[in-house]
Amino acid sequence: MNKVAKGLTSLAVFTTVLVGGFISPFSAHASDMDMDVKVQVNDDLIHFPDAQPFLDTNHSAQVPIRFVTEKLGYALEWKKEGDRIKVTLNNEKHTITLTSGQKEVQIDDAFVEMETHAEYQDGRVYVPLRFISEASNIPVQWEAGSNIAILNKDGNHHAPDYEQFQATAYSADPSENGGYGAMDYMGNPLKLGTVAVDPSVIPLGSKLYIEGYNFNGLPTGGMYAYATDTGGAVKGKRMDIFIPGSKQSVRKFGIQTIKVYRVPN
Repeated sequence: MNKVAKGLTSLAVFTTVLVGGFISPFSAHASDMDMDVKVQVNDDLIHFPDAQPFLDTNHSAQVPIRFVTEKLGYALEWKKEGDRIKVTLNNEKHTITLTSGQKEVQIDDAFVEMETHAEYQDGRVYVPLRFISEASNIPVQWEAGSNIAILNKDGNHHAPDYEQFQATAYSADPSENGGYGAMDYMGNPLKLGTVAVDPSVIPLGSKLYIEGYNFNGLPTGGMYAYATDTGGAVKGKRMDIFIPGSKQSVRKFGIQTIKVYRVPN
């Protein structure tokens, strides 16, 4: 075995060990499979528009492959072979080939085996996050308080890309919308995911991810939101979250401290 192949094999073996280490913050309970895992590359939180990261039966973090690998500078090709999907990733340093449902992976000219495997579900290919990051020589840090994996592509340490805001909630009642109808500042109908912000703090039109609230009228865990509204009392690090329902029911939200992530458009 030549030095290059030997080095890649060592890297892959090291990576396999770290796949288990990556999920150590999670307990091995069934409820963990539904945990809201987020992925950040340097300072940018990755937006997964439909399919979301999850923990597989080996309790390893699986992520939709396209959104992560594009952020890491890989060109992606895939083709269907029977009921499996073969994926090839290329960048200036490595070529990685893997097949859904199989543990064997090819890194350049070396064949190695992972403890888990890529998965194909509902038209999406998912790949173990730690394997891809370590095969690309990109360190990963885990922030347990936010359930976020941070890939330090540039080699520097990065903090979770969120800020704490004081949040209130509002309804479609005209008295809470300057006497106007159920429209936001940009002329869109108010809907779940609309938030009012101070434009000097968060530019209008920004895509966000918010979590940390506690209210039955909002998605459990967190949700994507769009800064398309303003408010006379919304100044500084304050946010007003639109919630469908009556003015009286929405008032029960009160004032809560939430985490706000900015998602690249």
